Amino acid sequence: MSTLAVSVFGAEIGPVELGFAVVFAALGVRSAVYWFRHPVRTADLTDELLFAAFVTGRVGTWLLAAGMFVLFGTIHTVGRAYTDDASQFAWLIIVFLALGAMQLLAGWFLGARDAWSGTEPERDEARDEPRPPAS
Repeated sequence: MSTLAVSVFGAEIGPVELGFAVVFAALGVRSAVYWFRHPVRTADLTDELLFAAFVTGRVGTWLLAAGMFVLFGTIHTVGRAYTDDASQFAWLIIVFLALGAMQLLAGWFLGARDAWSGTEPERDEARDEPRPPAS
């Protein structure tokens, strides 16, 4: 390995891979802190479970990306194709896609629950509808 390699848990990893892993791990921690500070305010258990699935998908995607850079960065192949050694971790792509799908579906179902109930919740945000002029 090159002289710039860093030893992490006894395995050598390049500084570029380690840099990306640290950035993605920091984004995962930042995402977890952000979403735990902005919880869904509801008494409905379904909304809470959908929100938990959304946060798990979002944070898990960032942390899995960091883990993939560390894992694939520790593979050092000499004399054969890199993909031969990396193919044993092909299942990580399925986990990555499953976390993304979990985040997408949970976010969609959270947003669509108001439309299905037929009642519009009270919101503190500005509306785009024009108001009639005051006389």
